[in-house]
Amino acid sequence: MRGVPTIRRDGRSRPLLSRAEEWIYDLNDRGHWLFDLYDWGNEIWARVYFARLRERVAKLDVRIEGREADARFRLLTPEDTEDFVELLSGFDFEYLPPHPIDREGATRALRRASYLPFGIYHDGELFCYLLLRLFFPRRVVLGYWAKASHQARGFSTNAIRCAGRWSRREGLDHYITVPLDNIYSLRSSVRGGWKIIRTNSRFHVLLYDPTPEDAAVVEPPWRDSAEES
Repeated sequence: MRGVPTIRRDGRSRPLLSRAEEWIYDLNDRGHWLFDLYDWGNEIWARVYFARLRERVAKLDVRIEGREADARFRLLTPEDTEDFVELLSGFDFEYLPPHPIDREGATRALRRASYLPFGIYHDGELFCYLLLRLFFPRRVVLGYWAKASHQARGFSTNAIRCAGRWSRREGLDHYITVPLDNIYSLRSSVRGGWKIIRTNSRFHVLLYDPTPEDAAVVEPPWRDSAEES
């Protein structure tokens, strides 16, 4: 794609990876038992292998800069269920989170071992949801959804940049999958430090690969909430 950074990969493996990714997404869309089995195994792996990582990420609570104001970016917990349910109830996007958006789905998402659900708050309102999904062996895949009233204000780009730097410090391979026609998310991802590594018939696959200048920033360049209390 013209103007979008890409990373060259071994062309022999690309078709196989693309078919495997599309197959897994298709199984998920159809609610196939094979995906349920795969998801069950991954959940067990996440609960055991990523237990200490979850403890560390729970401390990630920072202020991020938007174009006109600051917002708070932190991990959501079961105590945030009501805010989370309210946010999800307003989602009428073509591309939705990979879980049901009713109360039961929201409650389960906040408790899954393989999910790291983050929220962005402004003036006490939860307006954006970032989901980091942990996968075997040390992979993380990011997705994010924001209220229309808060899109194009710089919050999402800075939040995914913060998530990317965190995953880099943890030594994780960090991916984003973006549907082919979702230009807004593709641009935000690229600005955040991701580059396209392959494209299949459904979506682009991007890997976090920041510029040397961006990677040199070890800590997020935003104020820690704890410092303001």
